[in-house]
This record gives sequence, structure tokens and C-alpha cells, in this order.
Amino acid sequence: MAALALSMGCSAEHIPLAEPAASLTPPTRLCAAHEGPPACRSAREIETLLRGPIEILGMTAPPSGMQGAKLLTLRGAGGQVIRAKWRPQSTADLINEPRKELAAYAVQKLFLDDDELVAPPTVAYCFPGTEYRRFAPKTPPSFSHIDCVLGFLSYWLEGVQTVGAARASGRLSPGAGIWDPALFKSDPEYRLSVENSNLLTYLINHGDAHEDQFVLQPTPRGLRAYVVDNSIAFRSIKNPMLLLRQDWSDIRVPQLPRQAIARLQHLGSADFAQLGNISELALSGGKLVNARSGEPLKSDGTTMSWTGSRLRIGLTRGEIELVESRARELLSRPDLNRLMQP
Repeated sequence: MAALALSMGCSAEHIPLAEPAASLTPPTRLCAAHEGPPACRSAREIETLLRGPIEILGMTAPPSGMQGAKLLTLRGAGGQVIRAKWRPQSTADLINEPRKELAAYAVQKLFLDDDELVAPPTVAYCFPGTEYRRFAPKTPPSFSHIDCVLGFLSYWLEGVQTVGAARASGRLSPGAGIWDPALFKSDPEYRLSVENSNLLTYLINHGDAHEDQFVLQPTPRGLRAYVVDNSIAFRSIKNPMLLLRQDWSDIRVPQLPRQAIARLQHLGSADFAQLGNISELALSGGKLVNARSGEPLKSDGTTMSWTGSRLRIGLTRGEIELVESRARELLSRPDLNRLMQP
């Protein structure tokens, strides 16, 4: 069981967070509800920045994790410097897939506004091989017909704490996990973000949803929760270590956000079907870049496929059916009205 748990993504021993390779451009925090620039950045702004073009300024190991992830310092449009967690597509296996970070980011957009998102902005990106090999010299190209390295970039949340660190600092009650009943009553920002986090981990059937997959960030309105590792999801198999931990792929909070539930109630099968095409990249000037031109590519039900010079990435047919079925199951619960907050 221990070996299987390791293969499914349990965190390695924590190491100190490395300094960025260049000074980060402020602000470095995502906007929470009822906030806006210049105090923070919108998720849409970060997503646009990550879509490129971007340049790698530095590559180092993240503080924890065993799936081949790297922490990149990036320079994007207008000289903006940010950091992102990077996992190349080559690190995917049958259970743990970096593509699912992109998928989780997309699923939450079905029922959350930009300032409510609980999984950090994530995009697909293919770095030119010559640039990437400045930092990882032996990396082969992802495709036979173009020299680039495909992977997934998730915005690095600066200034966050793990659950353990938040508990040690007094931001969470002694003995509390990500679920802190006292804070849930007193802090509206924490309450809403934990509710939305649980709703997301439920809908994607997160296969490794324990407290180490959450981080907490102080904001002017309170403590905000995020889900930061979603690469094991959208299938029935789960990390067996969840038998010893609280599994957040079930509904754990005593109430759910009424607005998010109302949005789920208005979704039809066509809305879920759009998850088959989350990201498109196209060949342009010898590079594979994020671009949508003309009619969106139709999904063939697989994780990714080429149509001419365009690459589509999304959820499989089975993954979409799983998300929709879990949404329908939640909406049909006899205690749904009781669950929804007033």
C-alpha cells in the first residue's frame, strides 16, 4: 500500500521555498470576492499572461511533491514576472496526470465567478525546445514534428500557508484541519472558499483530497482556501492513504453556497460537453502557441488530438460524464435545501 500511495502522488519531505529568479511584479495575490486591481490580480489576467508568450527565467524544485513538478519564474507580456508550477506532459501516468490540473480549473468555471475560483489559473503550454533545454538539457521534444515541450502551468500562489503552518501560526484553531468549525462561523471569506473547494473536489471526484492538498492565504476580508493539487481526479481509483485521512471528494461542509448551486442547476449537457475542448494550441511561425482561430475543434472523446496544425486538449467523454453525473446526484439530494446556506 505504501508503494502505491507514493506512486499516486503523496508529497515528499518539504524543502524551503526557493527565491524567484527575478523580482516578482506586484501585486502577487489573486483577487478575492469584491476586490479588484491594483491590490490584486484577477484570475483572468493571470490566465492570459500564462497563455503567453512567456520566457523562462528560472527553474527549481517546488517545496514538496514527487511528480516531476518544477517551480518556474516566468516573464510575460509587458515584462510582468510571476511564478508558476510546471509539470511536463511526459510526467503523466495512468493515475496521475498534469492535464487534470487544467481540467479542474475549467470545471470550477462552470459554477464560480472569477473572484471565487479555488484552483489556481492553469494553462497548457509548449515551450520551444531550445529555450527549455537551457534549464533541462536532456529533455526530448513532445512531438515528432515540432521541437517543443508540452506541459501545464499553474499560477504559484505566493504568501500562502499549508494547513499545518496555518494551525501552528494560530490562523486555524488547535487541532483543526482544513475544516475549522469556529472559523467557518466567524470568517465569511474562509467559509465561502472552503464551501467552493469542497464543491470542486466533489464534482471532479478528487482521488487524493486530504488536507495537504489545500493552502490558505490571508486576504483583507479573511482567510481564503485553495485546492492546489488536482492531478488525481475524474476516475474511481483513489489514493489508498485516504483510508487514514478525511476524504474531501465527499461533501464535508455543513452547507454549500446557494449561488454556486443555482448555477449548477442551470447547466445542461451542452455546457458539460464544452469541457471536451478546454485548450487549443496551433502551429504558428514554427512554434506551438495558445490560439483559438475559427470554430472550436470538436472533441473526439480523448484527452488530446490533432486536427491539421491545431491541438485540442480537454476531458475525455467518460470524465465529462462523471462530472455531470456527480452534479446531478448532488442536485437530487433530498437534503439539498438544508445544505444551501441562507
